[in-house]
Amino acid sequence: MFDRRPVVGAFADNASGGAAIEFALVAPFLIMLLFGIFAFGWSMNSTSSVRYTLEASARSLQLNNTMTQTQIQTIATQKLQALGLQNVNVTISTDLPSGGFCMAHVNASYAFVINFPYFSAFPISYSTTVTVPLANSVAGACPT
Repeated sequence: MFDRRPVVGAFADNASGGAAIEFALVAPFLIMLLFGIFAFGWSMNSTSSVRYTLEASARSLQLNNTMTQTQIQTIATQKLQALGLQNVNVTISTDLPSGGFCMAHVNASYAFVINFPYFSAFPISYSTTVTVPLANSVAGACPT
């Protein structure tokens, strides 16, 4: 008979491939963690860009309070498309005049979807509002 104990004993003390095996077991989780950090960071960048664009659009409305919702949406859409963002919904609402001026509320809503292979999509819904006074408005005549 052939005795296998000397062969098994020779490999029992060899630990040269242990680090490679441990890395092979841990690497997929580390890669998923890195992709998750990147995707979440990109979603935060997108929401910050939507907020910045909304503030710029509200400043345009404040300087020219006769702008319509379509014009504000066009300004916001052009700025967001330059950043690579689409499907942002921009709306405007105004309060009744109080104290001789109106307040305009410019709203934006945006949905960012994080997609990972082998996982279901994770949508992040974001909405924000910027309120600006319409300085040139006359009491009783708020632009809509």
